[in-house]
Amino acid sequence: MENSVIIKSQLVEAQVTGTPSTGRRYNFLEVPNISRNNIVCYAIESFGVDQLTFSPSGKEVVGGAAASMVPTTGIVVTLVDNKKQEFTYQIPYSAMIRQNNGGFLIYLAPRLLNLTDCYIQITNTTDIATDEVAIFNLYYYEKDI
Repeated sequence: MENSVIIKSQLVEAQVTGTPSTGRRYNFLEVPNISRNNIVCYAIESFGVDQLTFSPSGKEVVGGAAASMVPTTGIVVTLVDNKKQEFTYQIPYSAMIRQNNGGFLIYLAPRLLNLTDCYIQITNTTDIATDEVAIFNLYYYEKDI
């Protein structure tokens, strides 16, 4: 398993609201201390129910209702920078889970991140329930604006 120097990290969520549907965008939820367009994200990872069953806000992690990691294969992730550019587009959520990729973080070319413009899309709604969250750990540092 890989080790990395953590400058700062924060769990963030994208919540499935309403009836889960394919192709719809579910944006990352606002986190007041990092939603100001001044965080430079350099790595990210995601979690399935095998690693985290509930988010810190008490929401079930995707697949929680089914108690299965299978739903993580039906989600893709897009990250958006402060210039509204999708700099990572439709990365499979399951590939970002360290258990699935040899224990590695997904490293990014450091970019200013616009958190609430980042989103997930569902490609297969099987075993994904309303109000479940896709949960990520962002590794970042702050940049003065």
